[in-house]
Amino acid sequence: MRAGYYRFLKPRQLARLVGLYALDRAGRSAYRLLSEQELLATRTSDTAFVFGSGRSLVEITPAEWEAIGRCNTISLREFPRQQWVRADYHVTGEVDFLDEYAQRLRENPLYRHTVFVVQGGLRAERGNELIGRRLLPRGACVFRYRRTARWRDAPPSRSPRRLVHAHNSIFDATNLAVALGFRRIVLAGADYYNKEYFWLPSGETRPYEYEGITAASLFTGAAAIVSLLGDWHDALAQEGVELSVWNPRSLLAERLPVLDRSLLL
Repeated sequence: MRAGYYRFLKPRQLARLVGLYALDRAGRSAYRLLSEQELLATRTSDTAFVFGSGRSLVEITPAEWEAIGRCNTISLREFPRQQWVRADYHVTGEVDFLDEYAQRLRENPLYRHTVFVVQGGLRAERGNELIGRRLLPRGACVFRYRRTARWRDAPPSRSPRRLVHAHNSIFDATNLAVALGFRRIVLAGADYYNKEYFWLPSGETRPYEYEGITAASLFTGAAAIVSLLGDWHDALAQEGVELSVWNPRSLLAERLPVLDRSLLL
């Protein structure tokens, strides 16, 4: 980790990071930590669905969820609120309310056999606390990764140990799919034309949004997200990897093809 980052931290902030880093080491014994080779061996399909939390997810039909469930699934952020499909992998980076988040992971039966891909390193405050306090299901399979290319454009990493964060967590999860070797990667619930979420009624704003942001607001950084994922699509296509989007109204459809759903049903 670059030393320059820590020059901007107050002593109390740095002490918290160091304390959580030590706590993480103590909490790891509660879990089965996977090696990179063991993680790669968990893939059971050539297709992965990566799930954001956009409200378009409520439009997916039961038959479509059944078809999606025959593929591997990668969950992130607030997707554990769902009751639709088994989560094969769940990526943890930012967390808004840690105890509530962890409770959903422990209690949702669709996460009973999930591999938890948790950010690690001194700077991974939420990931270290999640492991250190043993908030995940006891005995769960866990793989630790570190972020790279925060808030800047970069091509996807080919190792799950280092995942590009770029402009938001959809990149970490999509990069995981690339690193795991999936040949077809479908982004679902990645809408970006507003800030509506699948667990809230249409038009309702999350109570913890920043001031001035409403459910009707364009997703922050949408243009940069669309641009970089479009670049990833173009580069991956040269390798025979298809990166597509599920929702035809998603802003990503400006650069990514919309999945032909007949390929699944």
